[in-house]
Amino acid sequence: MKKNLECIDAGGEYCPCYLAETNNCITCSILQGKDFCDCNWRGTCIYQEYVWNGNKKKTPRQSIPVNVVSKTKINKNCYLLKLEVSKTLARYLKQPGSYVFLRNIECLHYFDLPMSILDVNDVDGYIYIAYQVVGSKTKQLNLLKDKLLLRGPYFNGILGFKNLKTLKNSECLLICRGIAQAPCVPVIKYLIRNNNNITLLLDKGKVNEPFIKNFIKDLNINIIEENVMSTSCQKLINIMLKNNSYDFLFLAGSDIVQQKIINIVDELKINPLISATNNNEICCGEGICGACSKRLEDGTVVKTCKTQIDVRESIKRRVNLD
Repeated sequence: MKKNLECIDAGGEYCPCYLAETNNCITCSILQGKDFCDCNWRGTCIYQEYVWNGNKKKTPRQSIPVNVVSKTKINKNCYLLKLEVSKTLARYLKQPGSYVFLRNIECLHYFDLPMSILDVNDVDGYIYIAYQVVGSKTKQLNLLKDKLLLRGPYFNGILGFKNLKTLKNSECLLICRGIAQAPCVPVIKYLIRNNNNITLLLDKGKVNEPFIKNFIKDLNINIIEENVMSTSCQKLINIMLKNNSYDFLFLAGSDIVQQKIINIVDELKINPLISATNNNEICCGEGICGACSKRLEDGTVVKTCKTQIDVRESIKRRVNLD
C-alpha cells in the first residue's frame, strides 16, 4: 500500500498548483485522477479550492527583478549576496528550509538556480544568500551587477520539517559543513525562539570559511569547529551522541556527511528526531520537470522539490560508503 505523501505547499497560497491541472497532485487523491477521497489531509480541501478557482491552478510564483545591495567575496569562488525584496516576501522566507530561484537578468529561464536563504531582515526587506561558483548557472549569476531575477518563495529545503517545527525546550545538535552552513542560520534562530538549547558542530569544508559565524555571533549557542569528515571528529560525534541526551539532530551537508552521522546514530541505537537539508536535484521547483524525482522503497515516485519524505529515504541508494 502506498503511503500518503505530504506536500510542503498544501493548503498554502500557491495550492493548488500546476500538478492539480494534470492529475498529478501530491496530496489530493481526486486530483490524482481517483474517484474517491483518501488524502488524509486535515487542512482546507485542495479539490474544493481547485473548483472554487474555476478548475484551474492558483497564480504561480513569478520571477521578479530585485536589487543587489551588496556582493561580498567570502573566499575563492564563494560569495555572499544581500538582496532587497519586499517585506512580505522577506517574512515568508524566514521559515527554515526556504529557498528561491535566482538568475542573471540577461539569461533565459534555463539558468534559474535554487538558492537557500541564509538570513532575513524582514524589518527592512533584505535577504542574504551564499553561493559557490561551480557550473554554468553560478558562473552566469556571478556576472550580475545591480539587479537579478528572483522567483519564490519555496519551502522544501529541509526534510523532516515537522520534527523541527514541533520542537520546544529540547537539546539539539546541529552538524553543518561547507556551503551547507547557509540553511543552518534560519534553523538556529527558529530553535532559539522555541527555547531550545543548541550545540553547533561547524565544519568550514571546501568553502574554507565559517561564514555563518557573523550571523549567529550574538546568539546563545555552543559552537565547536571541527572537520566532520575526519576520524577524530566522527569519534567526537559518537561520544557526544552517546553521552548527551539530544532530542533533535539537524544535518546540513552532503549525502555522504548525512549518511555517516546516521550510521553513528544507528550504531548507538538511539532515536533522536532528525531533520536534514534536501540534497536532491531541484530544477523547476514546481514538480514538473522531473529532475527531483525519487523512487521510494515502496515504488512510489515522489517529487522532492515539494514532497516531505524521511531523511533516510532521501539519501538511500544515493550513497555508497566503504
